[in-house]
Amino acid sequence: MFKQDKIIDDWNNCSDEYFSKTKFDELFLALEKDPYKGFPHAMAEMIKEYYPDLKGKNVCVPSCGDNTAVFGFCALGANVTATDISYKQIENARKVAEQKNLNIKYHVCDSMKLNELSDNTYDLVYTSNGVHVWINDLNAMYSNIYRILKRGGKYILFDTHPFVRPFDRKVYKGIFEVIKRYEDLGPFGEVPTFDWRIQDYVNSLIKSGFTIDRMEEFHSVIEDIPDCSYLFEEADINHDNFDWHKNPWAALPQCLGLCSQKV
Repeated sequence: MFKQDKIIDDWNNCSDEYFSKTKFDELFLALEKDPYKGFPHAMAEMIKEYYPDLKGKNVCVPSCGDNTAVFGFCALGANVTATDISYKQIENARKVAEQKNLNIKYHVCDSMKLNELSDNTYDLVYTSNGVHVWINDLNAMYSNIYRILKRGGKYILFDTHPFVRPFDRKVYKGIFEVIKRYEDLGPFGEVPTFDWRIQDYVNSLIKSGFTIDRMEEFHSVIEDIPDCSYLFEEADINHDNFDWHKNPWAALPQCLGLCSQKV
């Protein structure tokens, strides 16, 4: 049986520390200068292409995590709703939003159900890096994202590229160590996580009724914040780490972006 309570408890227990380590001052300062700084450069370009003006648009960010994307959409003028399965994550995010006088609607709910959210409400739904590892049923999540979107609305996802999942991330300077097969999906660990493939994303999106508009496979750039580099467990702004001749991790696609539409 899937141990979802383990995930909830784990995030509730680590949320205070998680938020204490997030550099919100740096983030809000960057957002004042450029509201797209809440997103990796490639994802910012995708958002600009499909939503050149987000002022007054209804945007939902399920599994909102550290709220970087949430605050980014606020800076772009959107009406933002954020959800998370962890009440502590929502509690801590709401405190930051209140300190900054941001009008964000927060709900504690499961991204695979989105029970608190109404049908045909949002112009854009966005999930950020790290969401999909906690999802055990892509069809359920995508079907409910489809449900809450307006017709013609888009779902944009950004996450770690599935091609890097078989490798041990701790070995990032030198020889790769393969720790699993690409097709091994999980669950892995006592607090269960999943390693979905590209075909799992695509097939579940299509099954849920979406048409796929665009796919991007990309590397982060050194200017991206937070986490300057998605190459490593800890950000490292050494330019050599972006050179695949010196660091083999840089030869693999780091990130995946997909834009799909409710028709």
